[in-house]
Amino acid sequence: MSNITILWSMVGAFSLLLGVMYGLVWVMDRRASAHLAFACEALAIAGTVVIELHLMRATTAAEWGELVRWSQIPLCVRFISTVIFIRLYFGTGRLPLIWAVVALRVGILITGFVVDPNFNYSRIDSIEHIQFLGETVAVVGRAVPSGWQWIATLSTVCVLVFVLDASIQLWRQNTAAGRRRALVIGGATLLSTAIGIFYTQLMILGGLRVPVLLSLPYLIMLAAMAVEVSRDTLAASRLARELRDSEARLEVAASAAGLGLWTWDSEKSMFWSTNAAKSLLGLAPGERVDFERLRAMMDPDDLSRIEDVWRAAAASGVEAEIQFRIRLPDGSTRLLAGRGRSQADGSGKLTNIQGVLRDITEQDRARQENEELRREIAHAGRVSMLGTLSSSLAHELSQPLGAILMNAETAKELLKRPDANLEEVRHILDEIHRDDRRAAEVIEGLRNLLKRRKIDLVPVSIESIIDDVHTLVKSDAAVRGVKLLCSCEPGVGEINGDKVHLTQLLLNLVMNAMDAVGERPELARRVAVLASTGESGTVNITVEDSGAGIPPEELAKVFDPFFTTKPNGMGMGLSISRTIVEAHGGRIECRNGAHGGATFLVSLPAHSG
Repeated sequence: MSNITILWSMVGAFSLLLGVMYGLVWVMDRRASAHLAFACEALAIAGTVVIELHLMRATTAAEWGELVRWSQIPLCVRFISTVIFIRLYFGTGRLPLIWAVVALRVGILITGFVVDPNFNYSRIDSIEHIQFLGETVAVVGRAVPSGWQWIATLSTVCVLVFVLDASIQLWRQNTAAGRRRALVIGGATLLSTAIGIFYTQLMILGGLRVPVLLSLPYLIMLAAMAVEVSRDTLAASRLARELRDSEARLEVAASAAGLGLWTWDSEKSMFWSTNAAKSLLGLAPGERVDFERLRAMMDPDDLSRIEDVWRAAAASGVEAEIQFRIRLPDGSTRLLAGRGRSQADGSGKLTNIQGVLRDITEQDRARQENEELRREIAHAGRVSMLGTLSSSLAHELSQPLGAILMNAETAKELLKRPDANLEEVRHILDEIHRDDRRAAEVIEGLRNLLKRRKIDLVPVSIESIIDDVHTLVKSDAAVRGVKLLCSCEPGVGEINGDKVHLTQLLLNLVMNAMDAVGERPELARRVAVLASTGESGTVNITVEDSGAGIPPEELAKVFDPFFTTKPNGMGMGLSISRTIVEAHGGRIECRNGAHGGATFLVSLPAHSG
């Protein structure tokens, strides 16, 4: 085998190997467009090598001219691939210059197959044979260059200008990787192209008797590109290993925290999850996750709500969190909480979701048990409070019952008279009916307060709650010598609440206020309850006392469970009050008044109608 065949075969094999290898990289990752351009460039150089070998083995001028015609195909691909690769790999370069190169090279390619013998020569009369690397090779002899050769030169100059401009732009970005690429790839491309254009001009226009050797100069550029692209490939491989290690550490940490990681990609129809996430979903560690199977495990209402939440999160660009239940293969249910980010395309269709899962079944059970315990404690507090108000309640019941008895006896005596006044008897019966209803209302209120029940939000008049509390405590206030003032500003509407729990809330605050003024002189014992309209659609209830106030260092702790300032207190009244307010979507705060005493402010959402 000749030296030329061995050398050119090595160059061709090297170019072909790079082209196939980086073409496969692009096939596996379609986003690696620069690798595709590099593969096309390498394959174009391999094609140039094949044509150059045949040019050196040509026997006639016609054969030599035809091979030059076909050499324009790999030349066109190489020039276009070079500028596209630089643009994609550098991220710089002017698009008009790219389009100029494309237009010029495509025009040269098409023209070369129209004119005869080819684009570079208008006539080839003969070829000659010279010694090269110890062998006889064919070169152009007598020939007339084409008048359009300057267009080919212009296209090469456009490539030089484009590469130089793109390299300068990349260099000015002042990054180490960018400057290395500009120096290595940009410099090698400029050098190879400059050698190629100089060599071509000497051969075609200068009449230099040399073989066509365009592949060897461009091998410098190809090698430089291969080094840099391989560096990136190796760096990507290293990053992939580090990413796998990081994912393994993250999965261990997430599993230790009871979290499962998952990703859903609609474009690839892929659902990926860690073994911890599969365990939460009731799947085996190595089992494939089928999205349709997951949908079947969820309640249809939950599924629709989940899609709405993720779609809204994608539109707003914020994280979303949602709770949902799934049916496990063994028939049991599990409450899961999902949190993460989502992405959507221009039409609003979800394309990608990434997040974490955690099992909150036990937390939900504990929360329900805690709520039940709070209801029990609140119920006990109501019973205890009613025991404290027993004398007041007895008075409230004795009044209507006593009036009923007296009116019944009066009506009985009137009916004994022969000339009984039936109109007066009818009036007495109306009073009996009214007192009976009043007693029934008091008893019904006591029955409701003694019930253990969940909060049921309905429109409630705040004025009626204040009236009920005033009715319950006014006798006790009179016994204690406390001046109780209850008022409601005009225009205060309804609130969304549970009347029983709100009555307990106000009773807690009023009873605490009455206890707070117990040590004051009788004339200074004052408790005021005021309902008013707040800002942003709220209703405010203020309970103010004239006591000694709360020590400043204890203001932040008054709503803590089991914290009390009373010698015999349990410390649950204000804690229960805060729970009731928060369950109604409101807030409660405590502060000392400017002239002494404590003020509790409850703000609740007004009924929107």
